[in-house]
Amino acid sequence: MATTTSYATGVQAETVAQGVGRRRAQIGEAVLGLLFVAPVAIIAFIFELFPVAYGFFISMQGGVNVPEGFVGLANFVRVIGSLAYMLTLAAALVFSLVGYNMYRRGVEVTREGKGNFYRYLPVGYLTAFAMLAFFGILFTLDFVYALAPLGLLLIGVICYVLLQPRHATDETASDHHFLLVLNSWGVGLMTLSAVLLTWFTFYELHRISQPLLDVLSRVITNPRFNYVHPLLPQIAALFGIAACMLAIFVAHRIRLSADPDAEPRKHGFFGFVRWLFAAVALLFVIYVLGAQDMLRQTLTQLERVPRETLREFTRLSPTALADTVLQWNEVFTMLLGLGLIGLAYFFWSRAKHRESSSGMLSTLLIAIALMVGGWLFIGELPLAAARGDTQFYDSIIRTATYAFLTVPVQLSLGLLLAYMLFYEVRFGKGFYRLVFFMPYIAPTVATATVFAMLFSNSPDVGPVNQLLKTLGLPPQEWMRNPKGVFQIIAEIIGGPNVRLPNFLIGPSLPLVAAIIYAIWVFSGYNAVIFMNGLGNVPKEMFEAAQIDGAGRWQTFRHVVFPLISPTTFYLTLLAITGTFRTFAHIWVLRTPDMRGALDTTTVYIYETIQTASAIKTRPYAAAMSFLLFGIILILTLLQNRLTRDKVFYG
Repeated sequence: MATTTSYATGVQAETVAQGVGRRRAQIGEAVLGLLFVAPVAIIAFIFELFPVAYGFFISMQGGVNVPEGFVGLANFVRVIGSLAYMLTLAAALVFSLVGYNMYRRGVEVTREGKGNFYRYLPVGYLTAFAMLAFFGILFTLDFVYALAPLGLLLIGVICYVLLQPRHATDETASDHHFLLVLNSWGVGLMTLSAVLLTWFTFYELHRISQPLLDVLSRVITNPRFNYVHPLLPQIAALFGIAACMLAIFVAHRIRLSADPDAEPRKHGFFGFVRWLFAAVALLFVIYVLGAQDMLRQTLTQLERVPRETLREFTRLSPTALADTVLQWNEVFTMLLGLGLIGLAYFFWSRAKHRESSSGMLSTLLIAIALMVGGWLFIGELPLAAARGDTQFYDSIIRTATYAFLTVPVQLSLGLLLAYMLFYEVRFGKGFYRLVFFMPYIAPTVATATVFAMLFSNSPDVGPVNQLLKTLGLPPQEWMRNPKGVFQIIAEIIGGPNVRLPNFLIGPSLPLVAAIIYAIWVFSGYNAVIFMNGLGNVPKEMFEAAQIDGAGRWQTFRHVVFPLISPTTFYLTLLAITGTFRTFAHIWVLRTPDMRGALDTTTVYIYETIQTASAIKTRPYAAAMSFLLFGIILILTLLQNRLTRDKVFYG
């Protein structure tokens, strides 16, 4: 008996020793892997991530040429008005949704019995807080205080190592541990980022608007119109509205879980709670709207204030002061409009679950009313955007027009050339590839200069104008005339007095020349890449299509095009991002006579940097750069989302 017991004890000790050995081996492999990728991660951070993050930091600085102090969102507000605050809140919402999604993944792992996600959450918040604090201190260039967050980060890493299952005997347990680490850290990072962005947004609103509200209360001496409410209680009321909506949602879920027959009191109580919080939220809305209406009445008396009196308190003009203090009104109105639209969608989706016709009809009427109210409040959006930089808006429209007219043409032409060259040309394919690729590899400055000569304004020198004269059309000032191409055609047909609406005038002649140049350069490049994609299509697919009786167009439409979808996706992504970032040939083609007709967003940003002034500073240009980056990022994500199920990777 003693021998059996000692043998069992020895086997157990050997099993524990093996588990400890495997655990040490796993830790050693993890450390070795981290050390292996550390140089690449450090290089990527120093040369790729840090410059981008530091550029964003500069966009929130003052000064003309060099950063001279933190100004928050002031530069972004000058570019796009109060929409800057909405964008930061939208980013906070995105962070919240991503964090909630990662939280759900961690909870699913816990429910499957593969680990305890809730034990990882405190460590995730600790490491996320340490990373955010470290980067915040890093941008202040005060590296002495960076030791504290680094210490917290090290403690968090140690805690993660200790949370690894001690008796993990397979790779699956390690994968679950890594998944819990990633999700807990992601929840902490996303949640803290969302909270920080939300706090920062309303802090900026209060920091900028409240001093000017105090100025209004001093310069408006007429007590009949001096109705200036502090901003902080109004912001608190907005958070109260959000809290009431959350409480209504929770009470609604609890009420749905209660059986009306078995638990009538619980069912009725939480129904009453819903209406109670709805009434409180309505009171908050009425309070804020009343305060904003009183502020507008006060602003009607601002023009009667002597300029000397106003200058004693602020350097802003009456118009600029009014626009600044109304930013909170615009933000609240847009948020309220979005909230009403969300409620409308909720009531609309719940209408189909109503059992009675009257209940469904009443719900539909409520939803329609809320939708109308929401759209009325969203009408504040154009007014908020109008307070921004109109030149920046024009450059964005010009860039979008350039991209919309360039990308489809160059991709279609490139695919057509590739298909003809791949299937129709038997000899000299290498020569044609070289010819197609030459415009892409040629120096941009040289080729753009040649195009400027081709589209010369002179009717006797420019080859394009000579071609127009041969066709019986009047020569054009390609590099000078800012009129839209459709407007010019309308004047040729109907006379010089014809005027088209602004949305029908089309791109300017200089922009048309730049579009033709881009199509000439990138169509050949796309053709070469498409040829590589066509070469990867199996010949068996063509033979099967021919056996089934498919024609050439049907074979291309249903066989070839789906199989080259990865190539199409890649070239489309490059084309969209490239057109929004284009600069070199635009800068070479533009002249002062164009009067900004060819100034895309990148050109406008570069000119702002080159001619920095007290109004349009280099940090101001950095803010515009990040807004352009945001547009490109959104377009990229939309493309990935829309083509996710349409790209065939074999």
